[in-house]
Amino acid sequence: MRKVFVTLLLTACVVTASAQKRPWEYSLTFGGELKSGNVNTFVFNNKGGIERNDSLLSLSANYGIIYGMKDKETYDKGFTATIKADLWQYDRWSPFIMFSYLNNKFKGFEYKFNGLIGAKYRIYTIPGRCDYSISAAYVQEWVEYFEQDRHNERLRPKLSRLSLRFKVKQKISDVVSILHMTFYQPSLMELDGFKSFKEDYIITSTTSIQNKIRRNIFLDINFDYEYRSVVPEKVKNTDIITSVSLRVKF
Repeated sequence: MRKVFVTLLLTACVVTASAQKRPWEYSLTFGGELKSGNVNTFVFNNKGGIERNDSLLSLSANYGIIYGMKDKETYDKGFTATIKADLWQYDRWSPFIMFSYLNNKFKGFEYKFNGLIGAKYRIYTIPGRCDYSISAAYVQEWVEYFEQDRHNERLRPKLSRLSLRFKVKQKISDVVSILHMTFYQPSLMELDGFKSFKEDYIITSTTSIQNKIRRNIFLDINFDYEYRSVVPEKVKNTDIITSVSLRVKF
């Protein structure tokens, strides 16, 4: 499976090189997050990304850093990175691949790596105003748990999942837009009458209100929800994050 993902990623890079050249866009975001769940406090975040879009290929890479310290003690720290490629993104059907990495000990693992391949279907769109879509994908997940949790039979270091996603992009006015995504990711391991769908699944939801202040400056208000049905001991199932960030595009 790893060879398949590597091959697809290299193919996307070749397509990018041969496609019509268009300028890359960069973004930097700084803000704060109010969190409840495994961390109940306020932390600072920094995000950045690069993307390129045209009718043939959309390619993007992003990172995110969160950090919080009080009385010389770190109470939250994490790093995320994502690479994604969409082919024919403006068509009704659009295949895509994505790779993501997450490091956050407060979620109960040293790192989590996902490889994902799937397709998007655009339900309804008005260029420049709205875009509604659904997608389905196969996910291969690798997780490195902390030593005290590695012998827990419920915690698998390698797991296959189905990922179902609903996405809404809606422009409210010339300066305000709403982006919403909800994911449902049940396990595909030892599937017996869809038993694992009920026992091991992840639900994530993100709602973002994007306010354009100036041509390249945005104020983003985000609400994130995550529920994991299977977690290590002493780790909570639910994490809720409300954040306010200033984003600059170049």
